[in-house]
Amino acid sequence: MSETTGSEILDQYRNISIKLKKRFLRKPNVTEACESFVSLAKQCETLELPAYAGLCWIAAARCEGSLSNNTGETSCLVQSGRQFLKAEENDFNLGCSSVSGENLQAGLSCYTHASSRFPDNCSIPIGLNLELTEFLKKIDRTEYIQSYLENAIELSEGRSDTNIYCLELMASHFVDRGDYLAALETYLEMFRLLKQLPINGSRCETLLKCEIYCVFLLLILRPSPQKLSANLAKILEKYTWGDKNDTSLKACKMTDNMFLLLQSLVTICQSLDTTGLIDLESEFWPLLSKQQKELLRILVRSYC
Repeated sequence: MSETTGSEILDQYRNISIKLKKRFLRKPNVTEACESFVSLAKQCETLELPAYAGLCWIAAARCEGSLSNNTGETSCLVQSGRQFLKAEENDFNLGCSSVSGENLQAGLSCYTHASSRFPDNCSIPIGLNLELTEFLKKIDRTEYIQSYLENAIELSEGRSDTNIYCLELMASHFVDRGDYLAALETYLEMFRLLKQLPINGSRCETLLKCEIYCVFLLLILRPSPQKLSANLAKILEKYTWGDKNDTSLKACKMTDNMFLLLQSLVTICQSLDTTGLIDLESEFWPLLSKQQKELLRILVRSYC
């Protein structure tokens, strides 16, 4: 888009802003200005000028705020945030992201402001935090992710399945960052919460993931017997002593094949002979997710 187009947009923006200034014995028409800013924002979106659109949506949000229209204000803030993030993504895809990251910071600020405007019992801020998490992964800015996942976990307390889902995202984030101890602690927290709930298909699947991740992480971390808590020791003992009747294994409906593979893995890693690990890894391969495969690869390399 040409510079002339951008200049024209800014001229329209200034003209609308001028109309908002108080004049002698005359109040500005805030509603009309808000509608003009929204119209200009949509025009910018059509012209593929997301940063300009974000600026216009912020102006519209201010107008809605001055009119005490909380719903309109939050809606405009979210629209603004999405446009700034779109501008950041465009720059990222072109390989020319700004060093200062002004579009990213503006987008994050809009989301944070919007989240603060919702009532305490509203679930929308949870979704906004998760939306930010997905976006930050997409543009490889994972250093920001943890704080938004922490917000989502805190806001979802009391919403069992949502809270567990947010914890699972956090555990996965820790695995990606190589913080295996934090990942293990998060999976154990998921275990604790799931044990308090009736087990259904989705929760059963999550329990199985927790079981597999906990075994892999424990074997990677190799905690000394003195630092191994009773809960952690029990996880490995199931496979050391071949206890397929353990309640946690029944709850997650682990197959006999997966149990035998995990049992073999624990036995080999606790022995002095780890020559069979490579072959065992290939047997695991079809049964694991992408991240589980990466974690198993790290585990095998640490023993071989």
